[in-house]
Amino acid sequence: MSSRLRPKFIGLFHDDVVTDSYWIRETGKLALPPLTGVKQLAITGEVLPPAPDDPTSAGDLGLRAQLDGREFAASTLLPGPFRLTVELPAGDQSNGHILSLQLTGVTGSNLLAWLGRVTGLGPLQSWRRQARNRRLRIARIEADGEVLFDFANRAAPWNSAFARRFLQLGLNLTGWFRADLGIGESVRCMARAAEAADLGTALVDLRLPCKNSLSDDSFAARLQTDNPYPVNVFHLDPPGMRDVDHHHGAGYRRGKYNVGYWAWELPEFPDAWIHFADYCDEIWAPSRFAAEAIAQKVPVPVLTMPHAISFARPAGDFRAKFGLPADRFLFLFLYDLNSYSERKNPAAVLEAFRRSGLAGRGAALVIKGHNTAGNPADFARLQAAVADLPGTVLLTQTLSRREIYELESACDCFVSLHRAEGFGLALAECMYLGKPVISTDWSATAEFINATNGCPVRCDLVTLDRNHGPYAKGQTWAEPDTGHAAEWMNRLVADPVLAASLGAAAQAAIERDFSPAAIGARYRRRLEAIAGW
Repeated sequence: MSSRLRPKFIGLFHDDVVTDSYWIRETGKLALPPLTGVKQLAITGEVLPPAPDDPTSAGDLGLRAQLDGREFAASTLLPGPFRLTVELPAGDQSNGHILSLQLTGVTGSNLLAWLGRVTGLGPLQSWRRQARNRRLRIARIEADGEVLFDFANRAAPWNSAFARRFLQLGLNLTGWFRADLGIGESVRCMARAAEAADLGTALVDLRLPCKNSLSDDSFAARLQTDNPYPVNVFHLDPPGMRDVDHHHGAGYRRGKYNVGYWAWELPEFPDAWIHFADYCDEIWAPSRFAAEAIAQKVPVPVLTMPHAISFARPAGDFRAKFGLPADRFLFLFLYDLNSYSERKNPAAVLEAFRRSGLAGRGAALVIKGHNTAGNPADFARLQAAVADLPGTVLLTQTLSRREIYELESACDCFVSLHRAEGFGLALAECMYLGKPVISTDWSATAEFINATNGCPVRCDLVTLDRNHGPYAKGQTWAEPDTGHAAEWMNRLVADPVLAASLGAAAQAAIERDFSPAAIGARYRRRLEAIAGW
């Protein structure tokens, strides 16, 4: 955020002469936030009489006051209380204001104080206390009668309660709003949460190239190109931060408080990505797991801001729409072939289902593959791997976000035997739909899936023996126990009451902890804190 937007001051000092006000050495400047709707500012204070036993305190004092360079007061002030007022101009106030207070009548005394400091001459030392300057005291700065700065509170003069009640809080959300991928849903989740918290939002479509399809129009009518609010939030991988200025212009980040919304899936954040934090004032992450990994490396604050999970639940039976068997217990796995398969670990899902012995015996596996056309070799390997699992359904068509929800609703259980997750969006969505989920009991998903609301799968932590994209050799991730996952599959198929109770508990947990209202409240609290700086 621009220094003009941060409420702060320079050139005003507290002392022990009077403890409920500040004095001005020569010129004091206060940076005020945007004050839309405020009609009048007021400066209140007092001029103390000279001390009879200190001749250096004698002399007339005055104050020359300017707002954004425009002088509105310049007069000698007699001993006693004073109040100076200025009417705020109408129009755009998005850049805030600069209030300047210049003490007059102290040119000679300030010169003598300076000479005393640089020469060390005894007769000049009494001037160094600047007793004349300390007689003019600034007590408060008010906006339409409400206190902005209360200098009686010397530890924190700025009134943060004013920021919470008055300032127009809002976010410029920048991301691939139309993209059919997780990071696109990430920014859409944030838009819904901000709306639930009654925060202003500007929704800006990220101009960086996106290799996934762009068919989600849920926010298309609200997209804009400008970013009027003080805080930008960028939903993109860390390396993409270096390209924001090129695609959006150098002025897009300038004068704003810039937040990177980053997901990361392993315990150690890559050293090669640390410098991308230079483009950010702070980082938000969707899980404590991701936030802790990032915070250990980057030199800016890192906060946990989970995804908000809420959408219209599909009503009806959608199995026929997707060509799914009507009389089978269906285990669903979603898999984007553009992502790193070693982390998503589809082979473990296939192995667990194979070990369960349920194929062709009342259950089936449904695999929704995304971006199969661009990865024909990977898809061919997937087809070969399921050849011995009768009844397995492979879906390859492009589905809208609404259709993804319908598919999740049509199946009985979601399975993710990942090696690591930064959040686990599909898992949370299926829980919101009241489905039991089978999930590796490690990384971010372990923060909201446990034995009371899901099917956590035992795992061993292993060291990577080679690089897998950004996941470097020597890092740690999980190896899920496919035998334990197979046990969970058999238990759910054999015990419908267990499946239903876990699904109900899962739904309640997501509605309680990840509702747009709950997550949006986190945004509001953070924005109120930022506004108070």
